[in-house]
Amino acid sequence: MEVVVVVTILGILVSIAAPSYRRAVEQARVDVAAAHLRSIWAAQRMHYLEERAFAIDFTTLEAGDLLDTSPLASDPWYVYLLESNGTTFTISATRTGSSVYSGTLVIGPDGVVTGSISTAGGPALSPGFQ
Repeated sequence: MEVVVVVTILGILVSIAAPSYRRAVEQARVDVAAAHLRSIWAAQRMHYLEERAFAIDFTTLEAGDLLDTSPLASDPWYVYLLESNGTTFTISATRTGSSVYSGTLVIGPDGVVTGSISTAGGPALSPGFQ
């Protein structure tokens, strides 16, 4: 009987903690994606200082030794897209690989990350830093 009580109490504690844990893990993923966006933004700024124009793709930034794209390519949770015409740019990170979470984070020349990642019935998650 004592074992049943202990197992029941543990089950209740796990059912309370699991949603908080999942939300914390997703918040960490959002923060990593925002950090990647800030890295790309910094590389774009460096490219602009050298060339007086923004790079039009990730390959240009990588060729100039301004950005390592391997973390972006190996990220299973986000797809990164750089859109630039040389005079302005936007970089986006779109949430993929989940049937629960969706959304897009965006950063532009001003360096401010906007957007959020959300789930049905839950609060939207934004980067924890700016």
